[in-house]
Amino acid sequence: MTNATTQLLEREVFLDALAEYAADAASGHGRLVVVAGEAGIGKTSLVDSFRAQRPELRWLWGACDGGFTPRPLGPLHDMAFDVGGRLRELCVAGNDRNELFAAFLEVLEAGSDGNHPVGVVVEDLHWADEATLDWLCHLSRRLSGMPALVLLTHRDDEPGEDHLLTDVMGRLAAHSSTRRISLPRLSPGGVAELADGHDAAHIHALTGGNPFYVGELLALGADEVPPSVADVVRARLQRHSPAGQRILAAAAVIGRPAPAALLAAVSGVAAAAVDECVSSGTLVPVGHDFGFRHELTRRAVEEAVPHVQAEELHRIALLALEQADADAAELTHHALGAGDVDAILRHAPRAGRAAAQASAHREAIVQFRRALEHADRMSPQERADLEEAAAESLSTRDQWKEAEPHWQRAIEIRRTLHEPADLARCLRRYGVCLWRLCRTADFRAAHDEAFELMRDADDSAERALAFYNRATDEITPLAERRLALDECTRISKDLGDEALVGRSCMAQAFVEADRGIIDFDALEEALEHGLRSGDTLLAAAAYTNLYETSIDMLRFAAAERYDESLSYCLEHEQHTYSLCLRGSRVTELLRRGANEQAVALAQETLEEPTSPVNRMHIMLGLARAAYRLGRPEARAWLEETWELGVGNDQTFWLVHIATCAAEGSWLTGDPTLVDERVLDAYRRGFTDDPWAHGELMAWLGRLGHDVDLGRELVPPCSLEVEGRYAEAADAWHALGCPFEEAVALTWTGDPEAMKRALDLFTRLGAAPAARNLRTLLQEQGIHVPTQRGPRATTAAHPAGLTAREAEVLDLLREGLTNAEIAKRLYLSPRTVDHHVSSILGKLGVDNRAEAARAGAARTGT
Repeated sequence: MTNATTQLLEREVFLDALAEYAADAASGHGRLVVVAGEAGIGKTSLVDSFRAQRPELRWLWGACDGGFTPRPLGPLHDMAFDVGGRLRELCVAGNDRNELFAAFLEVLEAGSDGNHPVGVVVEDLHWADEATLDWLCHLSRRLSGMPALVLLTHRDDEPGEDHLLTDVMGRLAAHSSTRRISLPRLSPGGVAELADGHDAAHIHALTGGNPFYVGELLALGADEVPPSVADVVRARLQRHSPAGQRILAAAAVIGRPAPAALLAAVSGVAAAAVDECVSSGTLVPVGHDFGFRHELTRRAVEEAVPHVQAEELHRIALLALEQADADAAELTHHALGAGDVDAILRHAPRAGRAAAQASAHREAIVQFRRALEHADRMSPQERADLEEAAAESLSTRDQWKEAEPHWQRAIEIRRTLHEPADLARCLRRYGVCLWRLCRTADFRAAHDEAFELMRDADDSAERALAFYNRATDEITPLAERRLALDECTRISKDLGDEALVGRSCMAQAFVEADRGIIDFDALEEALEHGLRSGDTLLAAAAYTNLYETSIDMLRFAAAERYDESLSYCLEHEQHTYSLCLRGSRVTELLRRGANEQAVALAQETLEEPTSPVNRMHIMLGLARAAYRLGRPEARAWLEETWELGVGNDQTFWLVHIATCAAEGSWLTGDPTLVDERVLDAYRRGFTDDPWAHGELMAWLGRLGHDVDLGRELVPPCSLEVEGRYAEAADAWHALGCPFEEAVALTWTGDPEAMKRALDLFTRLGAAPAARNLRTLLQEQGIHVPTQRGPRATTAAHPAGLTAREAEVLDLLREGLTNAEIAKRLYLSPRTVDHHVSSILGKLGVDNRAEAARAGAARTGT
């Protein structure tokens, strides 16, 4: 029995599913299929078998690197090499990755003959670099109308290093084109069918039905089963000749499929020994190269290679691949294995910069840090440049705490190099880092020093940015801010730098923000400049400020751009801004009365690495929603937000946190929440943004605190402060803020209005507010109808679904995609994906269509 047959046992249903997805793709409804399962479960064998069954498709193949820190866009480069033409030219030239993504889509469109789609295989998604994950998300979003079938193999039994892969898998699952196949282990019956005289029960107990390990045991052909699977792999390797073992050792150290000539050169034996390894099934042809049939075998061989021998193999591989001008990431891998510091310093910085350029910042950080381990071998200029590069990549991933020491070392070195513009740039970016860490005083000191360095310097981009910072600093007097804005604008236009002009537009938008005046047209212009110039940092900042400011000023019509904004930030690896956007999304959900969804999105987002200022933003919405829902964690969440806000020490945030505390005081009946921090924020906020300050003033007034009525506010807050609660309620209603509308109705004193408020609070799940209002009505002798409990259908769903799952199932039956369901219910796509997975499990079905049918059958609808 061959191993291929072993691995394909009990896989017919999955081959049929792939055939169905290929038919969908042929009809123009592209499919991205994640073939998931544990290591050795047969993912590659399934895909290879399907490819063999469908030779009429044009197949493109690529794999993510598992043997070393991955090359950015490695699978796409594999495919470009085979496709040739413009796609390969773009890869070689290192063009903007979005141009490369667009060129790949053109290949898919051109490759279909009208009856057969293009087949794309990306192996080992679990090892993908950031840029590859971005490419697949980009592809998945555009696949539904394309004639293409994309198959991704994904090992789902190993947790990733961070949230990144989990986040991407959630984003992929939300796209209408995505399907998932999860391969199970072989059943005891399946193993028995293959055992052929061996102890099937013992084999199944040892392997758990994992097809790879079952195949290894059967291929070993021993009378007795070894005590461990590792022993099985080692036993099979020992059957090779010394030359074959040397070839396998070289192949393991190289870490990727390689031509026979390279295997021979590295191993020091004749290339003919490769045939022995292929005959045994240990190596398999991969195009013109040869690689291990399974990564588990490669790792077993690599671990068995003695240390000194491994170093020698790495040294030879490094020399051979340097002559072939191989990828810098691969060369760095071998330099590390050989312990060659000079080679590490030659290749790791190049690998890091290539990764950063491709927005694969996770990989870039690894490479920069490898080089910096040998900082004593660098010139001061080289070290400063690398420290700064590492800090920038960490900053892009919102890892500002980890970036801080890199900035500090870069600044320390640049002080000795006497290049004012370089030092000013470092100080300016370090200042942003400090602000993200909620250390505003230190942030201003860094920016003040940068400004003094550039104040009287010749015009340059750095000088313009120094004046940009001065124009947007809230504590700088307005007249001085305007002068700084004028200078920033003049320099930007004189230099003809579109991105700088865009930043001057950004400064113009916020120069009078402390008066509640935001120039949205200037923000739109900044976005246009960012998109045209390709400055992704500027474009992401403009998108984020447009959305955040719209939410802060209750302009919910502009909230429709959330999906567009978040997609841009995710596609361009602007993780810091994607978190900012989600923080404002939490606020929007809160304002719209979707408190449960606000809590869910906040908690989900906080699972990711998050800088203090972004955490403060998200925690603020989380604490406020928690108070409205009566969650016991609300007080602890508020206190954490206060701690971050005090460190940040910016009036805007302190006023919002104080408003949360005042609202929480009314909801809980705890007067101690309105402490000196709240009152101090109120006093500070009297000269700040009237939007934020007005709501705090209204709450303090309701709670019996003295407030200064001389401040000009904006409605609805101005109406509440004036005691015109019915008009305020109408204004809140028009804005789409039901909780705030109900609060205003509560203070009208009109029984009917108060009953409407009670209905609103009940509908929103705002139990503390409903309880307070019910008590108030009863104290006034007003009859309050008994509150109804949940509907019987909700309390006991026939399929055992929760209320939220039942709601998601209803929308599945309407044919909505996960993304559309997320938008309808104000949930994140990942949360919807979790709900859909739970629904499939509870209903005992494999896909959405079956879930819809099963749900209808069980509920009788």
